[in-house]
Amino acid sequence: MEKGRAESSSSFKHEWTYDVFLSFRGEDTRFNITGNIYNSLVKKGIHTFMDDEELRKGKKITPALLKAIQKSRIAIIIFSKNYASSTYCLDELVEILKLVNAEGRLVLPVFYDVDPSLVRHQRGTYSEAMAKHEERFPKNKGKVQKWRGALREAADLSGWHFQNGSESEYKLIDKIVEEVSKKINRVPLHVVDNPVDLDSAVLQVSSLLGLGSEVIMVGIYGFGGQGKTTIARAVYNLIADQFESLCFLADIRETAIGKLGLVQLQETLLSEILGEKDIKVGNVNQGIPIIKRSSIEGTRGGIDWFGSGSKIIITTRDKQLLNSHGVVRLHEVKLLSHQKALELFSWHAFKSHEVKSGYVKISKRAVSYARGLPLALEVIGSHLCDKSLDECKSALDKYEKVPHQDIHEILKVSFDGLGDDEKGIFLDIACFFNKGEVEYVKQMLHAHGFHAEDGIRVLAGRSLIKIDSCVAKLRMHALVQDMGREIVRQESIREPGGRSRLWFDEDIIHVLEENTGTEKVELIMLDGCKNKEVQCSGKAFMKMKNLRILVVDNAVFSTGPKRLPNSLKVLSWNCYPSQSLPSDFNPKQLEMLHMRESCLEFFQPPKMLKTLTVLYFEKCKFLTELPSLSGATFLKKLSLDNCTKLVKVHDSVGFLKNLHCLSAKGCTQLENLVPCIKLASLEILDLQGCSRLKRFPEVLGKMKKIREINLDKTAIDKLPLSIGNLIGLEQLSIKKRGKHVIQLPDSIHALTKVVVVTSDKPQGFRFFRRSHKNERLGSEISPSSMLVYQGARREMSDFTTFDVYYSFMSPNNVIEVCIPMPLVHHDFEMLFPKMPTDFQNRLTKSSMCFSFRKKFPRIALCYHVSPNSTGSLMSDFKFSVLINGAKQFSSSCACIAHSTRGLIFWCDLQSKVDEVFTEHDWNEVEIQWELNKQKSNSKSGTMDDHWEGNGCLCWTLIGLYKKGNNKQRVKFENPTSDFPLPCCSPTTLLHAMGHQIKLQSHVLKSENEVKRR
Repeated sequence: MEKGRAESSSSFKHEWTYDVFLSFRGEDTRFNITGNIYNSLVKKGIHTFMDDEELRKGKKITPALLKAIQKSRIAIIIFSKNYASSTYCLDELVEILKLVNAEGRLVLPVFYDVDPSLVRHQRGTYSEAMAKHEERFPKNKGKVQKWRGALREAADLSGWHFQNGSESEYKLIDKIVEEVSKKINRVPLHVVDNPVDLDSAVLQVSSLLGLGSEVIMVGIYGFGGQGKTTIARAVYNLIADQFESLCFLADIRETAIGKLGLVQLQETLLSEILGEKDIKVGNVNQGIPIIKRSSIEGTRGGIDWFGSGSKIIITTRDKQLLNSHGVVRLHEVKLLSHQKALELFSWHAFKSHEVKSGYVKISKRAVSYARGLPLALEVIGSHLCDKSLDECKSALDKYEKVPHQDIHEILKVSFDGLGDDEKGIFLDIACFFNKGEVEYVKQMLHAHGFHAEDGIRVLAGRSLIKIDSCVAKLRMHALVQDMGREIVRQESIREPGGRSRLWFDEDIIHVLEENTGTEKVELIMLDGCKNKEVQCSGKAFMKMKNLRILVVDNAVFSTGPKRLPNSLKVLSWNCYPSQSLPSDFNPKQLEMLHMRESCLEFFQPPKMLKTLTVLYFEKCKFLTELPSLSGATFLKKLSLDNCTKLVKVHDSVGFLKNLHCLSAKGCTQLENLVPCIKLASLEILDLQGCSRLKRFPEVLGKMKKIREINLDKTAIDKLPLSIGNLIGLEQLSIKKRGKHVIQLPDSIHALTKVVVVTSDKPQGFRFFRRSHKNERLGSEISPSSMLVYQGARREMSDFTTFDVYYSFMSPNNVIEVCIPMPLVHHDFEMLFPKMPTDFQNRLTKSSMCFSFRKKFPRIALCYHVSPNSTGSLMSDFKFSVLINGAKQFSSSCACIAHSTRGLIFWCDLQSKVDEVFTEHDWNEVEIQWELNKQKSNSKSGTMDDHWEGNGCLCWTLIGLYKKGNNKQRVKFENPTSDFPLPCCSPTTLLHAMGHQIKLQSHVLKSENEVKRR
């Protein structure tokens, strides 16, 4: 046992072999000043170490001499003229100062017939000695530098300067003996019987205090029972010898209650510092100037109240108190690790550092209960000492239901010091919200009527809670939580219905089934009785007139409530069993309504809308319609996720000016959300998985705060031009299943921030581009005038219609874009392609030319865009028509497709009027195509030159309709020279496109074979 006790003791708990260690140069002072100091100390009964010549044999300090230094409480260094010439003396000095810096060991220098400045700056004999050492140790200059540093450091310490003839030597020796006697006769404070894991904390606080003449305040903070005072006592004992006067004021909180308590503290402080008894200060105000004159200013003064070199240690549960008094050097007390906690528990339970045989399991249970709190480990361990296993189990069972009184009372001190608002916040967190997300907890606390932000700050400052910034959650020590819950339990020990807060499932079921609720109940959270049906009469809530928060989760009720209190601010009822809320339920301050997976078939909002901020109807599979929410002017969050029978949302939802988040994920029957949205505060719109949703609402007015829109797996194939009003949009997600094509309006190019995400890959794409001179995005539109076909099918029958947006239109333009009729058989006089000669160098630009007389012919324009890789295809193209060098118009079309074979675009061009062009014999026409590549945007927000997903032009076609055109008035360049057609003539455009797709596939296949070889 003694071995274990020795192992657990800390380095601050010294067992000294000597009171004083004398360091001196024997040749200079052994037979004068040093010998006289030694004899005087010994006569006073002071155990002093003075070496003899035997210990100085060899080149290094002997282990015996080193041990003597370490086991001496005080070191007296006699600096004489030749002190520095001895390497033994210099090595001793280095070892002594190590203890000064590490443990605050007291050193008293005596400068015997040597000026301290000579030692500090190494002049005179000290300069000569150090020069010889440098010559002697040319390869070990670091050692000489250590000696130089030790001399400088020691010369700065407070001590005595003696010069022969200036005073009597015996007077100096009397002063030394008196000072030493005072130090060694000081009775150290009792720290703790079984110190465990104190070393690191003591040394950390000691390092914060530092050395020298600077006045330093250090604050030790943490909640009750962590060992703040224990650490302070240990540090006090460690450094006490360095100070002329010192005082340890214990139990200030208890003593300072009332004015007389503060007077008593002032009198105690003055008595201990000045060494006088029966000092009276009269009252607090009279005591302050007395303390100031003593240069030790009071117990609440600033740092300028204290004398030079003063060190002040403050222990408190309130970190904010330290901040308000300018204390910046802080030490937060940590809880014990499991291993150290088990050791401390064992000392108190088994009087040993090891767990008693057969008690390992019960000991681990006790340590788990204490959660590293020293107070709990000591109290529980002492209580279980000498008890049988059955008695230990019984005691722990009891503590887990009702905290030990000793622990409860000490922890409750922190609660008693809170204001009423902070007390309520503390009890709410202890009963319901420990480990909860900070934002959610703030919402609930606000709903309960508390000032959440300030209260949480106060609780954190008093170490009653911690905020885990990594996961944004609140955390409270389990025993502090138990203390809070016990306070609530004691409000009505026998009947739970008389308590302010109900969180224990059995208590809640008892109150609901026995109808014992009262107006004292303010908050109920029922969670986890899924295996038992609650037999509630429906009127169980009638008496709870002050119930503000009701949360029911994972519970099955036999029937729904017939009455609900109108005092409710939060109603959250998962699996609510009724088809509707009670008809007379008319809360005037309801802020949050959560009805997840409820049986609601209809929702008729009464006056509750006026204060509502959150409305959740997730997985309400019987809800078919959301009625008007025009009265919900403060609504911030609306969730309709996975309401699989929802078919209608009232138009008013599109005009909720304070709505931040609108989510309707997985509403598989919803075809239209709302016709229009004007949501100035909206940040997130999530329509993911609305598989029948075909139309995106028109956007009325600028929406600056919108950040994210999710349209994954919807049936939307076209976005309106008004999405250009989503000027704050940062991410537009359009991930689709199958071969789906969606057109992006021309206004997408005006959105500077938006990244379009089309797959689960880390990058998205930006479509923003600056308009060229004379261009306006989407200035005119030809609606549904282009057919888009995915080239995977051979029957050429699956088309989507796209709008054509004009960025430029000549005032004299007579050409119009119109939609073809692909399923009607058309014969073509001629088909003329423009193809890249090398498929490996695919085009992003192309042009085709032809000539006509008088009337512009009706022609079909087709081009094929192929992806560079599998997956999403980005197609953002412009095509322009020029006649005789004058641009008639420029148009554009952007889309996203999930296709491996690419897209075919087809539109017709024709003249609006007959025979306008008469100035030339032949009119030259050029049709230009250009694909704009979209730069990818990584998750980090940086742009790069990654082009995956962008398409390229594979081929283009112009078809001349036979009907309505005069073949003699049209001529093409290079007719059919590089586009072999089937033998049939005339041929349909569909047939030609199919032939071209087949030809392209054959060429690509050949290229891939070449690559594999």
